[in-house]
Amino acid sequence: MSAHPDINVVIDGIADRKVPGIVMGVGGLLVVIGLVAAGYGFAVAGAAPTWGAILVGLFWSIGLCQGAFMLSIILTGTWGRWGRPIKRIAESFWFVLPVLYVLLAGFLLFGGLGIYKWHPTPLAPIEHISIEPHNVAATWRSKPIWLTPGFFIARQLGGLLILMILDFVYLRASLGPDMLQAQERLGKKAPGWWNSFIGGQSNVKRASEAGQAVQSTLFWMIGLAYALVFSFLAFDLLMSLEPWWYTNMFGGWVFVSCVWTGFCAVGVTSMLARDWLNLGDWIKPKVTHDLGKLMLAACMFWAYTLFAQLLPVWYANMPEETQFFLVRIGGEEGGLTAWRWMAQTVPILCFVAPFTILLSRGVKKMRWPFVAICSLILFGMFMERSLIVMPQVYPDVSDTFPTTHFLVLHVGVWLGFVGLITLVVSNVLARIPPLVTSDPHLGDHPWDQHVHSLDAHHAH
Repeated sequence: MSAHPDINVVIDGIADRKVPGIVMGVGGLLVVIGLVAAGYGFAVAGAAPTWGAILVGLFWSIGLCQGAFMLSIILTGTWGRWGRPIKRIAESFWFVLPVLYVLLAGFLLFGGLGIYKWHPTPLAPIEHISIEPHNVAATWRSKPIWLTPGFFIARQLGGLLILMILDFVYLRASLGPDMLQAQERLGKKAPGWWNSFIGGQSNVKRASEAGQAVQSTLFWMIGLAYALVFSFLAFDLLMSLEPWWYTNMFGGWVFVSCVWTGFCAVGVTSMLARDWLNLGDWIKPKVTHDLGKLMLAACMFWAYTLFAQLLPVWYANMPEETQFFLVRIGGEEGGLTAWRWMAQTVPILCFVAPFTILLSRGVKKMRWPFVAICSLILFGMFMERSLIVMPQVYPDVSDTFPTTHFLVLHVGVWLGFVGLITLVVSNVLARIPPLVTSDPHLGDHPWDQHVHSLDAHHAH
């Protein structure tokens, strides 16, 4: 078995590491594009479409960042060694969540609720709803507490805050021992704020053992909290846009797809930043190969659960259920065809293309093809979130819509969130140990046996 790479190479690079100028430039430019797009929306497209675009970007970003963090939780819960080289990259996405939390609070408190038909003063006219008003009124009467704005806001902000706190306790336990180990080597070059994570520890081995114990205790709590919180976020922020329509599988479909986007985000970041972070000796093709297999499994789960929701609706053919889909697929009874192109594109981007491409072992091991397929899925999931939200904020959309507001408003706002994530994650990775250097599960298990194929054996 080959010797492990030298972790000191990774630690020594922290002292003088700076975010590449091109990353700062591109990230800053994307944020500016997002702000300009939001300004265009409020000035030209209207308040409802703009708040809808912000909702798409917010939900996509929150799901991506927490989904990326869940890769670390999965590795801890399964004792997975294969992904330890990218565990810290996955954890770095947590630092975006506080910023997104503030933006979500702003959305909920300063006008975003107006896009919901159940809101006392909705931005979209009631006469543009897809079923008869008396049915909507009956729906509201059946949910007098659940659809109260105050309770609605408290659920979103309270649930997400609890999850973020659990994440932070876990993150501190994971990051502290590595910071202590790096601090011992770097001396005065180590940042002073690391001490808040180190917490007075002075022995790397004891700190690592304590950190592993905390992570092993918290991983199942975070997993359960994630499933509950993101199910509520999916039901409330997305499904309640049309409060008379519901599906029980919607929460699970959404929170698993968030983990999927998180895998893709970690994959892109790992491939683009591995040389800059001195992780080239750790992030080998076998790591992306295993990550790609998880992405393939998530792709199949997304398609399976989507079909499992569509099939009963098609079979029952009940108007209160079918209208939601007819509006999006351009059915004759739905009366709208502007979303048909998006309904046809989403399955291609989110299933057909990823499933076909990720079947290849080579693609999962090659750097730039792997970046390309991860990026394709990330854009596909943005399109999927847009398909859920946009028909609700453009109830009277014309056929000229897709080439104007979608490209300028929705894509522009989404790019702003991409830029925000890029800036935060890159700056965090530049200031913390990018590898779990003190983790006892880093590297191969001593009992592992690496068996070569017969062809490789004969070749030697």
